[in-house]
Amino acid sequence: MSCLFDNILAQMNRIRPRVHCLTNPVTMQDVANILLAAGGSAIMAQEPAEAAEITAICQAVLLNTGVPDAEKMRACVISGERANELGIPVVLDPVGAGASAFRLRELEKLTHSVRMALIRCNQEEAKALLHIWNGASGGVESGVTESVEEQTDLARKLTEAYQCAVLVSGPRDVVAEGGRAEVLTGGDARLSRITGGGCMLSALCALLCGAEADPWEAARTAGALWRSCAEWADRESRKTSGGIGTFHMRLFDAVERYFYRSTEGK
Repeated sequence: MSCLFDNILAQMNRIRPRVHCLTNPVTMQDVANILLAAGGSAIMAQEPAEAAEITAICQAVLLNTGVPDAEKMRACVISGERANELGIPVVLDPVGAGASAFRLRELEKLTHSVRMALIRCNQEEAKALLHIWNGASGGVESGVTESVEEQTDLARKLTEAYQCAVLVSGPRDVVAEGGRAEVLTGGDARLSRITGGGCMLSALCALLCGAEADPWEAARTAGALWRSCAEWADRESRKTSGGIGTFHMRLFDAVERYFYRSTEGK
């Protein structure tokens, strides 16, 4: 593990960031538990009337637009605007951005109202945000597999369009910001067979942003360690001939190992 990763994780373990997660009910429990395993915590206030107040007591905000409705999207705008006022970093996970005209329209309103520190999305969602996706949507799962060159170009265009750091996920991840880009490899294919892998990664990005990490470094660190977690979970689950359920469970063990305990030499 690099010295930079160690420094970011040491800071995270000192601050123990609380993340205001406006996320979706499909993955809510996993997102809360992954943040706890990593050393942070979550609060998940979805009501617009309390969104600004809850945001003010957090160190980061995650806006996950899965299972959207008008009230949730209003809460996202309120929370994001309050975070911008207070200098709290906002991470966007535009789940299923191209799945419907409603989602894309609401995301346009959100991104016009709120300044993002980081966008974490899959390749199809990136294309939808850039208005270059014309195929049938895969829903919340990406139906797009680009070459590494195409994915890197996509990430560069996204960071230029939204003026923030981006992490575009796929068989490999590409982190981009400004004129720089980095490809993250490794991981395990079984991540694509569990619901919420991307949501959990977005939460970890928000957690590290809440530890005062630069968004580029937060994305690099979260992305690289998440892939290491998947590799470790795969190895451990196979020791007992475990299937996808065991792999899913072991991911939480891995996150504790790599995030919460990593600065203690574990």
